[in-house]
Amino acid sequence: MVKVIHGSKENTPGGNKPEVLPEGTYTFEIVKSEARQSPFENVKTADNPEGWEVNLWLDTTVNGKRYRLFDSIPVTKIYRLNEVLVAAGFPLLTKDAERFEESILEGRTVIARSYIGKNGKARVGEYVKDMARTLDAKPGKAKPKASATDLADSDIPF
Repeated sequence: MVKVIHGSKENTPGGNKPEVLPEGTYTFEIVKSEARQSPFENVKTADNPEGWEVNLWLDTTVNGKRYRLFDSIPVTKIYRLNEVLVAAGFPLLTKDAERFEESILEGRTVIARSYIGKNGKARVGEYVKDMARTLDAKPGKAKPKASATDLADSDIPF
């Protein structure tokens, strides 16, 4: 037997809802990355009958408030796994890769866009490639760009 509490502010429909992360682009820390079998039937497919997915816990702080979003990526969605890997500064999965070690993502930061889903909760949209991580630190010779005068003097027949 449990005692009920009358007169609570939580007794209203939608009462005591946590604040939702506003839509936008944020830097997140991946605090947990794990492989798991999804409890949802829609993840199970002919190619992935057991419903394996990579489950990410992403934290960000906005105006002193901490928010956590979750992203579950089925292992059949290689493009989405590659999006996360590139955002975290790792190379893409190759076509011959048979396994993926999801724990390498823990502690990494990524930039991602969030949006508000149909259920009113913040969701992870796309991961954004961090150009600072992908720029080659070695100086190289850049090819000179053709100028408008170079093109005018060329033998292009139009």
